[in-house]
Amino acid sequence: MANEGSTRTAGDRLRGSRSLHRRSSNRSRSLFLSDHPSQDGRCIGDYGAGDIDRSEKACLERIGELARRVGPGLQLTFRNGKTRIYLNEEAKCQSSDADGCVKYQLTGCFPEHDLLLIEVDYWEGVSWRLVWAETGDGTSIVAPPHYSPDKRWLASVASGEGPSGPPNGMDIVPSKPSSSFKQWHYRTPDDGQWLYEFIGWDGNARVGLLASSLGAPQRRSPTSIERRKGDWHLREPQ
Repeated sequence: MANEGSTRTAGDRLRGSRSLHRRSSNRSRSLFLSDHPSQDGRCIGDYGAGDIDRSEKACLERIGELARRVGPGLQLTFRNGKTRIYLNEEAKCQSSDADGCVKYQLTGCFPEHDLLLIEVDYWEGVSWRLVWAETGDGTSIVAPPHYSPDKRWLASVASGEGPSGPPNGMDIVPSKPSSSFKQWHYRTPDDGQWLYEFIGWDGNARVGLLASSLGAPQRRSPTSIERRKGDWHLREPQ
């Protein structure tokens, strides 16, 4: 059984609310939703538009040989012959405190790079896992990712106020595992003073961001993540 991942959805300008276990609960909380949700990796037949409305049904139909729903479990069969089941904790989701409640969905695929995207829903929060179909290796990211123009990189950005739920942060992951292209992960501390929103790739070595301060008076500042000498670096807002 798999129980992986920990992150939170993103942006800072468009607010919304949803049931974090919208398929089994009426409990909800306010989230920050991205103004620039990624459409990369959305499965054929999935007509949603946001980060949290992706369709597992469309993805299962698209890549049926690798994934299937077995009761409360999402079963993945990797190309190396190994199998993994991501098992929903249904009983915990129905308990009074919902401690340990978690549900898994296949919500994206990147056929060109043999990557799968798994959404992990918690009682308070949501995260994603990128999983390579060849080996089953994976990495946690904070939101459905955006391809760089040359498709060598995938970038995720997420922010929300307060310490509860999975962490805010940013991730840049190579679309193909390589010793020459290192993953980069940044997690914003609970007392961080800025929220970050993905604006877009500027070439293949720079990700544009909009930073918004949490203190009064609120300030907004364009900033970026940049690749220099083989490593990614966050340019702190001024």
